Amino acid sequence: MIIHRSRLLRRIASVLFPALAWALQGCPMILVGVGATSGVAGTTYAKAEFEQVHTAPYNTAWDAALHALRTMHITISETQKDRISARASGADLDGTSVTVTVLPITRDTTSVRVRVGTFGDRSASERIQGEIAVVLKGAS
Repeated sequence: MIIHRSRLLRRIASVLFPALAWALQGCPMILVGVGATSGVAGTTYAKAEFEQVHTAPYNTAWDAALHALRTMHITISETQKDRISARASGADLDGTSVTVTVLPITRDTTSVRVRVGTFGDRSASERIQGEIAVVLKGAS
């Protein structure tokens, strides 16, 4: 009886764990949720982009991103915005490219992705995200 339970548990685990790994791939936000009280629902850094989910509506997050870029003396050369995404491209004072992408998730949460440079600069991206969070906190 014990042997049969052990085999059954191994079979369940061998199916369940790969299924969970597959279901959660690309979803580190579920595992890394931090700082919900400060207006930040989660963060991740992948493919040279620093993504942060803010508890703010899409248009509010977009306005905060533009304000943060201007505050940090990043020259915005191009913007594109529609109902499903927004993107601002520009360069900082030393000419390094900066791209901010804003994507609505729900009515009250928005994903903001920041990429600095061709290969990404995590610390610079984190500073920009921090400034966006400061602007959003001041707006509420």
